[in-house]
Amino acid sequence: MISPIEITTPVQQLIDRIGSAYEHEIIPVQPVPGAKIGKSYSNVRDKVAKDGGNLVYGWAIWLGDFICEGEHYAVWEDNNGNLIDITPPRVALDKIMFIPDDRYTSEDKQVRNIRVNITSNPLVEHAIMISEMKEYLLKYGTEVEGDNINFNTYTGNMYNHYDTLSNNVMLFLTEGGKFGSPCYCKSSKPYSQCHGKNLAAAIAVDKKNAAKVNE
Repeated sequence: MISPIEITTPVQQLIDRIGSAYEHEIIPVQPVPGAKIGKSYSNVRDKVAKDGGNLVYGWAIWLGDFICEGEHYAVWEDNNGNLIDITPPRVALDKIMFIPDDRYTSEDKQVRNIRVNITSNPLVEHAIMISEMKEYLLKYGTEVEGDNINFNTYTGNMYNHYDTLSNNVMLFLTEGGKFGSPCYCKSSKPYSQCHGKNLAAAIAVDKKNAAKVNE
């Protein structure tokens, strides 16, 4: 997955869906010592405490083979008004597309990623639904040492179920899978009549059950 530099049609679709009042910017990636991957909020808070400047919330934009994605994110604004991504990237890159957005902060628990299917394959929509379900369940977890998440047993089992589904569907996609392809579980049924059957309805039921268990 990369961070796009140009505004292609899928990237514009994602920008429109995000709906920020601010324009996108291409900003440099300059990780600071001690900063952790995936911890942009705390990385920038620490940087501001040490060197001044400001924390700016918004969206880091990522582009993969199937999905264009906005990740809620924080970057550092130096005393000259320049935005800099100080968080180590998951992949090697020297700049990212960033959209400032002051509607949400780190206090808005589990601000969900925003995703756009950049293909004509509807199976990607299932991958998106499953990823969004995983993010939904994270709000019932507690972060512990080592970047792990603690759930109660019921919710933890459900999260693991959807994590496995996500891995299987993404692998299926990379192998050319579609709704009518034989399901990845090696059954004799097409995906649409096997693991893909009634997925949206199953997710809706699981959301209600997870909410009830975590009341």
